[in-house]
Amino acid sequence: MKNIIKMAKSLAFVLLFITTLTVNLFSQPGQGRKMSEHSEKINARRIAYITTKVGLTPKEAQEFWPVYNEFTEKRHELMHEKPFRAGLYDNIDDKSESELIKLAESEIVLAEEMAALRREYHERFMEILPPEKVVLLYIAEKDFNRVLFREMRQRGQREGRPRN
Repeated sequence: MKNIIKMAKSLAFVLLFITTLTVNLFSQPGQGRKMSEHSEKINARRIAYITTKVGLTPKEAQEFWPVYNEFTEKRHELMHEKPFRAGLYDNIDDKSESELIKLAESEIVLAEEMAALRREYHERFMEILPPEKVVLLYIAEKDFNRVLFREMRQRGQREGRPRN
């Protein structure tokens, strides 16, 4: 049980990072269409990767992908309605204590809402797939995100960006 909680926390952090990165890239002038094409390519790779790693049958894939895409969309919407998306984390030194408390609390609320969404869709995944494939799904999601991080880091190094 502790491993599942640890995995869920790790996945939530990774998803938060990817969403933040995506929002920042989309917000750059002239990058919208280019990023949209890039996002479509990443999504196609994600579908292929997960389908292969989980070993989805055509029947399972037909049932699974609409539900997974719905989950992904709701997760995306949830991430974009939160305060840090509006730049409220900028200049925290200028914030009052009550504003900082509100921002800190919003992080906890976001984590709780993400966990509730994850739980809801976990149950739906369990209705579609056998338990082993649900676990393989969670592993494949983490592995795919690691692949993307590695590629972004390598691309940044090739382009001369400093590594954090």
